Amino acid sequence: MLSIRAFHLSAAILVAASSAVCLAQSNAQPGWTCSTTTKVKPEMQREFEIYLKQIMGAYKKAGIPWFVTTQNFAGDTTEYTTVVPVTKLGDLDGPSVLVKVLGEEASANLSRNIARCYTSQTRQYATPLTALQINKADVPMGIYWMQTSVLVSQGKMDDYLNWLQNDYRSALEEAGVAHFLVSRPIFWAMGGEIVTMRMLKNLAEIDAGPVVTRALGVERARAVNAKSDALVFSSNTKIVRVRTDLTYSPPPSQLHVSR
Repeated sequence: MLSIRAFHLSAAILVAASSAVCLAQSNAQPGWTCSTTTKVKPEMQREFEIYLKQIMGAYKKAGIPWFVTTQNFAGDTTEYTTVVPVTKLGDLDGPSVLVKVLGEEASANLSRNIARCYTSQTRQYATPLTALQINKADVPMGIYWMQTSVLVSQGKMDDYLNWLQNDYRSALEEAGVAHFLVSRPIFWAMGGEIVTMRMLKNLAEIDAGPVVTRALGVERARAVNAKSDALVFSSNTKIVRVRTDLTYSPPPSQLHVSR
């Protein structure tokens, strides 16, 4: 089973699905998302993707409701992140998905084969903060996402989440953002980390300038940003793209990608 890296959401989550893929919503919200970030050897990317597609097929056969793969667009392009839902951590007790679907021998062979293709792999578990998100059911998920990993200043988490909901999220709604995802990494994560994923209509959207400034104007945007400056210790922003050939049916409200 692939895992995701905690300190570099490559994508972040989320990113993730193709603009040509309309993702079904699900009423059942998982308690966790499991993200696996893999740094692939450049000469073995094609082989890695072949094995990853087999892993995705096993998850689909096992009835896992969605499986998302993203690849860095801005950043290390040999880095892939896969994300799957986990209803509760107790569900992970016992044999892995690959063992259940493929059997022990075939699962071991597949794991050995894909391991030859990468230099490092890490796994992270996070909780989706669905109350802070934007998900317009009538707008398909896009290919490109802007992912921001933030380390909140000590003692400022409540203030930051309030800012995120009441100031930033409101500005994104004014700007017409259709999908905005928020998660809080817990295991294999730095304390005080929040990851957000904002869907881009296309890359040309970036040329129009900062989204908050477009929505609020220069003065109001400066005030909103000043609030967050006092709450954030550090941040890292990147662009990821969803690999639709390595993805199936992710509900927008459940997507997460690790830093």
